[in-house]
Amino acid sequence: MENTNETKWKQTIDNVLIYNLYILIIGSIFLAISFILSINGNLFLYNLFQKLWYPLFIPSLSLFFTAILIEAILKSLINQPHK
Repeated sequence: MENTNETKWKQTIDNVLIYNLYILIIGSIFLAISFILSINGNLFLYNLFQKLWYPLFIPSLSLFFTAILIEAILKSLINQPHK
């Protein structure tokens, strides 16, 4: 029974991280497009990206890199040879 709860919990966390990855991918495409348009003189999308930077993209990046760090630490602890 506990394995089912753990699986649902892990699946929920994985779904959040996948959505987070989509936010980062869409944000990087949005940044590229807004940068190209700002070179041509249209600053609207670039200004919008700057307004979304702190409330949306910084927490998303923090969550992404924190998840990678925790996963790396857990894998190193699990794969560590027992003495």
